[in-house]
Formats: sequence, C-alpha cells, structure tokens
Amino acid sequence: MIQKNDIILVAQDLMKNGDTVSLDSVARKIGLTKAGLVHHFPTKKALMINLVDDVAERWKEMLENVSTEPTPEGRMMTYLNYALSDEIDSSDFAFMADYKLKDDLYARWAELIDNWFNFNNIVDVDRKNALMIVRLIADGAWFDRGLGMLTTSEDERKSILSISERILNKGVIK
Repeated sequence: MIQKNDIILVAQDLMKNGDTVSLDSVARKIGLTKAGLVHHFPTKKALMINLVDDVAERWKEMLENVSTEPTPEGRMMTYLNYALSDEIDSSDFAFMADYKLKDDLYARWAELIDNWFNFNNIVDVDRKNALMIVRLIADGAWFDRGLGMLTTSEDERKSILSISERILNKGVIK
C-alpha cells in the first residue's frame, strides 16, 4: 500500500529531475489515479507544504544529530558543513517549487527553520554580524550546491570552514 512518505519521495524525485510537480504528475509516476493521490493530499498546496515539511525535518535531524555545541555558532557551523556537503539536491528547494504557492511555502519554510537561525535575541552586534556573515556564506553554498554549480576540493572546503569558524570566534577583523 502506498504511504504518504512514498508520495513525498516520488515528488522529490520529480523535482530532482527538473520535472513539474503536480497532482497529476505525481499520481502518474507513483501509479495512482489522481483521486487516489487526493486521498493523501487533497490539494497541490497540501502536497507542497508536506514537501517543505520533509526538507525542514531532514534539516532538523541533521542539525540535532551533530556533536557540535547547541549554541548559535555551533548550529551555524553545522549548517555550513551541510551546505558544503554533497547531500544537497534541488529537492531542498521545495519552498521555491511553485510560484503560485510561493507565499505559503516561504512562510512555512521560515516558520520551520527560524528557530535554528534566529539571532534577534543576541545583543552583541559583532557576534550577531559574525553569525549573519557565516549564514550568508552557508546560504550561498547551499544554493550553489542545490543548483549543481559549486564544486570545492576538500582543501577549499576545509579552508572555508576554518575561516568561517575564525569569523564566529573572533568576529570580523576591522
């Protein structure tokens, strides 16, 4: 029997291959009728929200299963490590997969990951800026990797991590 998670995996595969994700395309690929798919996901919005939830859950597990400190700096280095890894693909961008649903999908994505990257309670401006700089480095790497554009050698990766860690530990050199 086909489960919700099976449907999510098929939708992710469609995204990875650059195919359109619709109720019809997912139903066809998994071997269900559209009515059968609608039993699990009544609307495309419901399917897309579940795709966003799945990506956020993977991120949450990744961030929680790392041995770094649960400090903002530790979480940021975990994210940067992930962003420079080979584990990223276009399905990470589920929140951008449908322009008509973008506002709902962006809001859901922000709701799910804001706790990990919210530095608003940090009053030290240098610390907050250092976190933001490393987040922007990680976001850029994440986007480039997800689009298949960025390739880095192991030495380059280590250097980026080292420099970012210095920024987090010592702030921006003035």
